[in-house]
Amino acid sequence: MTKEQVKPSLEHIQRLTDDTGLFQHAKFTIPLRSQGYTTDDNARALIVATRYYALNHDEESLRLLDKYLAFILHSHNDDDTVRNFMNFDRTWMKNEPANDAFGRVIWAFGELLAQPPSEIYVPIAKERIDIAMSHIEKQSPRGIVYSILGLAGYLKQFPEANNIRQYLRKTAEAIVQRYEENKQPDWPWFEDTLTYDNAIIPCALFMAAIALNESKFLNVARQTCDFLIANTYNGDPSTALGTGHFSFVGCLGWFPREGKKAQFDQQPIEAAGTILMLNAAYQATKDEKYLSLRQKAFNWFLGENDLGVPLYDSKTKGCSDGLGKEGVSLNQGAESMLSFLLSLLTLYESKAG
Repeated sequence: MTKEQVKPSLEHIQRLTDDTGLFQHAKFTIPLRSQGYTTDDNARALIVATRYYALNHDEESLRLLDKYLAFILHSHNDDDTVRNFMNFDRTWMKNEPANDAFGRVIWAFGELLAQPPSEIYVPIAKERIDIAMSHIEKQSPRGIVYSILGLAGYLKQFPEANNIRQYLRKTAEAIVQRYEENKQPDWPWFEDTLTYDNAIIPCALFMAAIALNESKFLNVARQTCDFLIANTYNGDPSTALGTGHFSFVGCLGWFPREGKKAQFDQQPIEAAGTILMLNAAYQATKDEKYLSLRQKAFNWFLGENDLGVPLYDSKTKGCSDGLGKEGVSLNQGAESMLSFLLSLLTLYESKAG
């Protein structure tokens, strides 16, 4: 199988979706009802369905979009924060662990505003962002950067929304301040450890730089993007040609400053974030090295990785949950499937544009 033969398919995402929404986990390819649903995954599924519909205008993606939108609308609390974990019986988990669902919901609404399937979706997404915006600053750093992506999407629909523009600047400034407080000469990064969904942070700053035409955001985005590439790509990043491939930070230990990078388990969300970051980097700089690296990051799904084995399953149209020391996971859950589809749709959007 070559990268030219891979086309976006909703087959596995349909398998994981019922009348309530998208299941969180799967045993092999079968939904695990005992693990229920998350707002996190349904927000990401809304992003994927929105982008899929924008490219294909098919009724199935619109039907799925409505399901995921209904799920995340139902997730809102009275104070306009959101709940994340829902049990199979449609009850919400009590005392749920910390999560970034709120930020991903803002991102999803921003995507819906940026390219709505029809005008009827615009007031729904706009209202939710307008009401919930005051909670953005209270989120974790990743919750904030997911929200930045949503605010950038909002401005694509309403470019004269000065209150959103000002809030986007304020939140991006907070991320830059975090960078200034934590960077070291040998470690130009926002934290003292590379952990989870790293690339989404410079991605958000690239998008803020584009939306606001702000060089300060662009400079930090590029410095941290190049630092991340240097620590996850083992070839020549100036061309991304030859035998080099991405080796993302593994979740079994992460990568602490002055420590050793964990090789496994590598997760699809890292590839997806890297593809989004490199796509935004090219949009902001027009440096074509980022396009070559973007393709290399996608090829990680197809076998250009540390083990030389694909995570994408051409039979099920699903994606393995991770790359471990012994091989790929046999489970194909929501996060991995959505990471693959978002990555592939990003490449298709680039060709269509």
